Amino acid sequence: MKDDNIKKIDEQIESLKNASKKKDKNREIIIDKKFEYDDIGVGDTKKIENVSEIEEVVEETKKVEPVTEVEVKEESTEVVEETKEETVENIFEETPKKKNKLIPILVICGIVFVIILVIVLLIVLKPKTKNSSTDEEKVLTKNEEKQVINGYGDALKGVIAVYYEKQNVLLEYDDAIKLIDYKYDVSCKTHEIYEDGSIYLDKCSIDDKSTKYSYGEKQEEKEEPKISEDAIKVYVSKKDSKATLEEPKNVDDYDLYTFEIDGAYSDLTLLSESSDYVFYSDNDYNVHMINYKNSKKVMDSLSYQAVLPIKIGDIYDTKYVAIKMNNKWGIYNITNNERVISHKYDSVTPTLYMGTSGPALFVNTLDEGIVAVVNYGSNDNPPAYGVVSYKTGKELIKQEYQYMLKSGSYLLATDFYGEKHIFDYEGTEYLDGKYDKIYWIVDGKYILVNDKDEIKLVTIKGKDIYSYGELKVGNINYGLTYNNGALFQLENPDADQNDYNTGCIEVIYNPSTKTGETKTTYCGGIAKPVLYLYPKKTTKVTISFEHPEYLETTYPKFTGKWEVKAHSNGDLYDNNGAYYYALYWDEKQVHSVDFSTGYYVEKDNAIEFLEKKLSYIGLSRREANEFIMYWLPVLEKNEKNLVYFELTEERESYNKLNISPKPDSMLRLVIHIKKVDSKVEIPKQNLTKFQRKGFVAVEWGGTVY
Repeated sequence: MKDDNIKKIDEQIESLKNASKKKDKNREIIIDKKFEYDDIGVGDTKKIENVSEIEEVVEETKKVEPVTEVEVKEESTEVVEETKEETVENIFEETPKKKNKLIPILVICGIVFVIILVIVLLIVLKPKTKNSSTDEEKVLTKNEEKQVINGYGDALKGVIAVYYEKQNVLLEYDDAIKLIDYKYDVSCKTHEIYEDGSIYLDKCSIDDKSTKYSYGEKQEEKEEPKISEDAIKVYVSKKDSKATLEEPKNVDDYDLYTFEIDGAYSDLTLLSESSDYVFYSDNDYNVHMINYKNSKKVMDSLSYQAVLPIKIGDIYDTKYVAIKMNNKWGIYNITNNERVISHKYDSVTPTLYMGTSGPALFVNTLDEGIVAVVNYGSNDNPPAYGVVSYKTGKELIKQEYQYMLKSGSYLLATDFYGEKHIFDYEGTEYLDGKYDKIYWIVDGKYILVNDKDEIKLVTIKGKDIYSYGELKVGNINYGLTYNNGALFQLENPDADQNDYNTGCIEVIYNPSTKTGETKTTYCGGIAKPVLYLYPKKTTKVTISFEHPEYLETTYPKFTGKWEVKAHSNGDLYDNNGAYYYALYWDEKQVHSVDFSTGYYVEKDNAIEFLEKKLSYIGLSRREANEFIMYWLPVLEKNEKNLVYFELTEERESYNKLNISPKPDSMLRLVIHIKKVDSKVEIPKQNLTKFQRKGFVAVEWGGTVY
């Protein structure tokens, strides 16, 4: 190939020489011979095996003898590249001698140009190899592509698993890829993330180059489970993870969780917007707490009867609960599944308001971390109240008191000898031994005492507020807030047994005038009617009476109407945010019964009688507890009694209760008690059973004859 090329070049040079000799000095030399790349071997460049062959071609061209005698005028030389038919005119100087000498130089320049072009083409067309030292990126093999896709899938799956473990949230694909740093630019058009944390990727590309590889296994789409009409639905916002039991308008912005409750239930409540738990009361008034995301009961590894959340003010403690096991209550930390207080109390939920046992739907704290506890004892042993820290298990007030009442930030405790003591929640006692007798404390600031037969009103630090002088009184019945002051009702030891209206003495204090008064009064009337309200959801409720003139003592103060915000669990709050478990009043006795029907009840079977009848009528366990605690002492004070239950229709006939919005179901109940000296045969009263539905209102009270 080299010989042929050189031969062609020699022929062209010889032709140029001959042409120049034939021309006169005044004639232009015209070269019409076309120099084609193929004529000098460019067309065969793909056949050249290596660079050394190019060098050989160059060496051969050097053998062409140069014409040294030719003088070159610099501005007369031009090289015209890649034109159609190249014509060389007027290139040489006027003298024929100089023109002839320039021809060989032109030929040599053309040859060099062609050789350089060949070398450039070889470099450009040279195939790339794995060992190439260029800066171009490495081309991945099929096996390497597969490894890249698998590595990407593993990284993505790991991020999803870690995030779910910490946040309990399954990441979306677009969010997950932001959390991984991978050395290859990988994207997958098909991406599935399943509930079990596994993923499936398909149609994946690496650095915008498509691959045939996928990751994981594609799961079959599951049919959406059918939700029964009775299923509990909890909606959790995708934006802020807050939960609600009410169906939102923009349902697509919420995740839906459902679960079933076996049997009848009531008072379904979210523990908090951010907690995973709801709780409810079953038909036996046992409370249960469920994780709505997995439908498991709280502390499901334990075999227990009931659980109670702990309420601090208006919110629930999401860390601690009370759990009932073998009929005894203990305290647990549900965040680490540890028991704080062993199962040794009959109750950890007395509210200690008005001497009640408290709402059975939750533990009502005295203060954050502090609850009252009680063991009820038996017929021979009175109840034993105390105070503990449910976070540490420390006993703050020993179980040495048969009765406790909360008043402001203090506790009024009655010991087993009937003496009263005042404590703060940490167990510090006040006024101990300072007075002959402590009767009662109202609002944590008005304390009625006996100081050497002088009846006084004093402060928690023992400072005198008002003196009623020497006043002969018996046991105290109660103390209440009255006109921003205080009212205490005590037995009158000098009362005429035949004069019902002088059976008790009221001791009153008016802070606006800083004066007090005493007066005799009857101990009966319609005593301690209380009203509970249970709307289906938090509702503003207004209450009034057809005959408000019948009312005497009221709490909170009745000024023509009560306005409260009522919650589904029975909690009530006035316009100032003050909490009440019920509304309280006393009435004048304007309605009497003749006991033509009713029940004969003796002291020894009074408890069994009340529990059985109240359950049949339809009081909740909480309501029945409070009723019994107030009226059992009256029945047991008399050896023999006649009892009549005044129910809703009869009660409404003489002092109608107006509630707005109107309850779906309402029960009004008053017990009438009459002391008798011997057994009386009386026709049994025909009782009707109260059915709770929708917005429920319940009132109970009583009177004695």
